[in-house]
This record gives sequence, structure tokens and C-alpha cells, in this order.
Amino acid sequence: MQTCLVELKEGEKGKVKISENELVFKGSFKVRMKTEKLVIHHSASGNNTTIQDIHSWHLANGWIGIGYHYVIYADGTVYRGRPEWAIGAHAYQDATHEANSDGIGICLIGNFTLASPSSDQMESLIGLVFNIWQRYPNIRVIGHKDVMATACPGELFPWTELYTKLANGVIDVVLEKWMIEGGQAALRELADKGLVNNPGNWSSEDKLAEYVPAYLLWMMMIRLANYKEG
Repeated sequence: MQTCLVELKEGEKGKVKISENELVFKGSFKVRMKTEKLVIHHSASGNNTTIQDIHSWHLANGWIGIGYHYVIYADGTVYRGRPEWAIGAHAYQDATHEANSDGIGICLIGNFTLASPSSDQMESLIGLVFNIWQRYPNIRVIGHKDVMATACPGELFPWTELYTKLANGVIDVVLEKWMIEGGQAALRELADKGLVNNPGNWSSEDKLAEYVPAYLLWMMMIRLANYKEG
């Protein structure tokens, strides 16, 4: 098996490594025309289950191969199944339940009716969601149970934890972007007023980054620019 690691750039929310497998599919993929949701599954099997096991099971179903786009092991390792752009085979679908034709399927190894996902799995899942959101911004994250009468991904899957961390991550990204952009605009204004020397040194953040968190630096700049003598 050959493994290729794809890593997000430093500083991006949701840094994750994705391992590529040389899975042999028996047929060709169809391109998914729309992407509106992420569907979370569990394998409902032991923690030693591999992506090759799932691939074999799905081949035995008469499918072209694994129906999930991503598989996350208990140790947090993320493997790619089907190409992300392809229609999946991971959830029942009829006229009123869209899931395969408009969704990306993510399967976490384990049986979450018996035990919760590992902390490594949840960390990788959160990173993977942010990774995918870079291409499909803020599509819904749901469970297999939301599109089919099933318990998947299990009663012990920590939905509250997942949604809370995703929401906090979105807020962090928005605030960081707002503070940096606002701070840089304030820095230009202060430089125009002659109140800051060598603004290039400040905008690089190298001067104070070791001592002051970046968001505090830019917040200070905004307050200075808005300061008016009484």
C-alpha cells in the first residue's frame, strides 16, 4: 500500500493529514453535481477494522467499492476512500432522502453503540470537516440516522461536542480575520498620521509576535486608531 500525506498549511483551521490508498474499484465513478452535506457514520465493527475490510464488504454488496469518501481510524489516521468529487454509496436514498448524490460520507471506525469515538478520532474529524469546508463552505454536518431509519453513528457519538467545537472554530476564524484586517487598516491610518514609524515592521508581526498574541496586537492597533483626545 502506498501512502500519500496531504497537509493543510500552517495556520489554517483544521490541520489534517489524509492518507491515500491504492484501492481497486470495479467500475467508474459518477461526478456528484452538488454537495450539500457531510454524513457521519460508524463502521459498527471492531477498532481493528481497516479501510480494506470496508472496501471488501462493499464490493461484496455488488458496489464498485467502498462507498465512503473518508475513513477515520481510532488512532486518528484519516484515509481517503472514494474521490471527494464522486457520488458515494454510504446512505439509503430515495425521492425524499438525498444523501449519496449530494453528500460526502465520513466513516469512523468503531461501534458507537458500545463506546464513544476516541479523542484522536474526534480531533481528526473536526480537522477534516474544516478541510472540506474550504471547498464546500459550511455545508451541514449530519448523521446517517438523519437520512435513514438507523442508529448510525450510534447513541454514544458526541454530537454536542462536535457541534460546539465546530462552532467555536468558525467563530475563531471569523474573529481572527476581522481583527487582523481591522488592525492592519488601523496601522495604515496611524502611519498616515505619523504616529507609527516603520509600519512594515509591525505589519509583519515579527516585532511583537513573540510577546503579544497576534489578535491582541491588532486589537490594540484598532483602539489606538480610534482614540480621540477628550
